[in-house]
Amino acid sequence: MSTEFVKVPFYREADGTKTFFFPECRLKGGYEIGQRGNDKERYIQDYWDALDKLMAMDVPRFRRRNTNGNAGTVTCRPGDVEEVSRASLATMLTAISG
Repeated sequence: MSTEFVKVPFYREADGTKTFFFPECRLKGGYEIGQRGNDKERYIQDYWDALDKLMAMDVPRFRRRNTNGNAGTVTCRPGDVEEVSRASLATMLTAISG
């Protein structure tokens, strides 16, 4: 049995940790991706659709909650992606929707 992997972008925080575009990035209105204050910034309800659109961007940008709980937009650097098992992401989706 093989495990399928998908590429997931991440943002490197000031302290060196990585913030991945994981299902937990969902905000009240959905997953917010794109450049802030631009007509390209939009909410997408489905995680997989949001991930596909994010990966298709020249410069991936998404909102996530910071350590204070405030939602802020982060900009990923080119190449800042890692492969994550689709099964792990599905488990995360189940955990946040339940």
